[in-house]
Amino acid sequence: MTIAIKRWEPENLLFWLIRGKRIARRNLILSTLALHLNFIVWMMWSMVVVNLPAIGFALTSQQQFLLVSIPPLVGALMRVVYATAWTLFGGGRWLALSTLFLLLPAAGVAYVVQHIDAPFWLLLAVAASCGIGGGASSSHLSNTSFFFPKSEKGLAMGINAGFGNLGVSVAQLLIPLTIAGAMFGRLGGEPQIWGMGSEVREVWLQNAGYVWWPVILIVAAACWLYSHDLPDIRLTPRDQLTMMGERHTWAICLLYMGSYGTFLGFAAAFPLLVGKMFPLDNAAAYAFIGPMVAALSRPFGGWMGDRVGGGIASCGAYALMALGTLGVFVSLPGENDGGQFWLFLAMCFLIFLAAGVGNGASYQLAPKVFLIEAGREAAARGETVADAYARGGKRGAAAMSVSSVMAAFGGFVIPKTFGSSLDLTGSFVPAFGVFLVFYLIAMVVAWWLYARPDAPMRC
Repeated sequence: MTIAIKRWEPENLLFWLIRGKRIARRNLILSTLALHLNFIVWMMWSMVVVNLPAIGFALTSQQQFLLVSIPPLVGALMRVVYATAWTLFGGGRWLALSTLFLLLPAAGVAYVVQHIDAPFWLLLAVAASCGIGGGASSSHLSNTSFFFPKSEKGLAMGINAGFGNLGVSVAQLLIPLTIAGAMFGRLGGEPQIWGMGSEVREVWLQNAGYVWWPVILIVAAACWLYSHDLPDIRLTPRDQLTMMGERHTWAICLLYMGSYGTFLGFAAAFPLLVGKMFPLDNAAAYAFIGPMVAALSRPFGGWMGDRVGGGIASCGAYALMALGTLGVFVSLPGENDGGQFWLFLAMCFLIFLAAGVGNGASYQLAPKVFLIEAGREAAARGETVADAYARGGKRGAAAMSVSSVMAAFGGFVIPKTFGSSLDLTGSFVPAFGVFLVFYLIAMVVAWWLYARPDAPMRC
């Protein structure tokens, strides 16, 4: 069973060096493993959907984009629940329980792909169940933030989220390999006939769900046996509602939604997007690279936030995202040409890289902004540092939860915007235009509130 901690003082240097650092790192590792697995399950559906028409499912382009946008939407709603549930059950115990929940979508995917006569509502239901994996960030990252002192929060959360987010890339890399053979023999069911053009082969699409079952059980058991529950942490829906009245909460929401939503939305839509624009090129071979770049660059964004400031790092990230979007416009197919596939890939990978840096830089703003604010209030009221840290830490965690929920909606909006743009105009140009305007607005907000020399909360 998880280990309960009765005293936790990460800002006490002696406590941190003697006892705290070792415990914090153990929980960081377990949380990262669990979060990584949650992201795999959250995004595995996008790799399944791209194969459904080839095995006999009758789906329109709009339906396909809708199916890949549902998991991010449900994931965002699940974060509302997860944001407070971990404080009720205990952070370590919730790590184990929430990991076990992943068995449901893994089973749903394995079942539905073996029934090509399944109604569209059932496909939507399975897509929604994959959204369970999306709730984890709001609990895992908030829990992790309490284990570390202020000076190390950015890097710790960057590692937690970055290697957790790497699950998107792992899903896109491994699922095409797992469905190519009969991994589980007769127990895994009969193969499907996959056909596109002149290419016909057998696939076992159900392996996309089955392959994660043993991993889920192992990680859940490790979290149950070796993680810790911190003392006296309670976040309620009222805490989140209170923080929704703070302007810094919404500013950080905007910055995090733009970067995290870009990572998540582009990752979900990328295989379909490239398939529609460049049908003669094999996008599946490159789908995992962008999310991998974003995930690996997120710890760097957290580190930059600790060293040069989250506002400055966020400004730079959004400038690169805008530059990459301008490059995408140049690469898109037109009426008289087929576009430039390699330039498109390069610009998308630049956007992924910048989004990863922006994720780490903007998310660590929440605990730091509200800790600084609490420190200023404590100085005015004559409070102790411990009281200020406790209040600022709780407010920061609640703001992080709100930001996490809102950011996940970006994963729904981006695929849906691509689908609507194609349906209404026959082109993806309007969708990229909307994203460009958003990136420029976010860059201005980051500069004005957190980066300029006389910013009200420069950090």
